[in-house]
Amino acid sequence: MYTNTYKADYDTAENYFKILNPLSDSVKLCLLKMLTDSLVVAPSQNEEKKNTSLSKLFGVWADHPEMDNIEDFIKNSRTNGHLRQTVSFD
Repeated sequence: MYTNTYKADYDTAENYFKILNPLSDSVKLCLLKMLTDSLVVAPSQNEEKKNTSLSKLFGVWADHPEMDNIEDFIKNSRTNGHLRQTVSFD
């Protein structure tokens, strides 16, 4: 029995096969070479790709200097610096 992930992967591959099957043999061989080359990567290139993708994330979650006191910022933005008086409905 297939697991759900394997079944989904198999279905995806089967759909691609149906799309690519009418192509000529030379185009299929070219695609096969491209796919094989994308899988056969030297360990140093693989590590380099990993480091490159991680370096793209640096600074994404950089702190804003004004947000050091975010609690005060939120409180002041809600009240505009004024204290509100509660009104009794009695």
